[in-house]
Amino acid sequence: MKAGSTTSLAGDFMLAVYLDGHGRVPSYRTGLDFGLSGATLMELAMDGLIHTVDGHIVAVQGAQSRDRVLGEVLVQIQSSRRLRTASHWVRALSGSAHKRLAAGLITEGVLVRTPRRLPLPADSARRYDVMCEEQRGAAVRSLRSGADERSAALAALATACGVTSEDQDGSEYGAIVRSLPPACAQILAAVAACVLSVALCSWV
Repeated sequence: MKAGSTTSLAGDFMLAVYLDGHGRVPSYRTGLDFGLSGATLMELAMDGLIHTVDGHIVAVQGAQSRDRVLGEVLVQIQSSRRLRTASHWVRALSGSAHKRLAAGLITEGVLVRTPRRLPLPADSARRYDVMCEEQRGAAVRSLRSGADERSAALAALATACGVTSEDQDGSEYGAIVRSLPPACAQILAAVAACVLSVALCSWV
């Protein structure tokens, strides 16, 4: 792995958006797990391994990924007995997204899990120490730059999850989405819808 770069878009999303400045993960009610699963699907789309047909995610025939996590997700899509929508896959993959990504970043020496101390506060959250600040810094700069497809994807995901800067307007977001492969627009819409459903449930 190159210094200053993570192995996946989801890894960059976790470092730049998912963790706060103190290495804490958000409450499950924020819906950011959908951003992680959306990042995985978007990377497959940007690599040309999946596309969408009538709102359904379809794997390119014979497609393979050299990345282990992306490869596992691709196999799930390929082995599904029926076509599934982008929304289905965003939800289905979100359940294990944090655990899978954290394990990978810990193995790579980017994060280390911080032990919990008793007594636990009521709002206790998982915490990590960032062992490679250079790598996190690169992910944050990529999120803010919008200079290439990967940066655009990170910015769009942050917007879909409702954690983007307030100075970004709808036309700017639309331009970012149009710069990405067509399948990414449907994945982003699915992420935004899933995040909204979590937010609505938390208000009830």
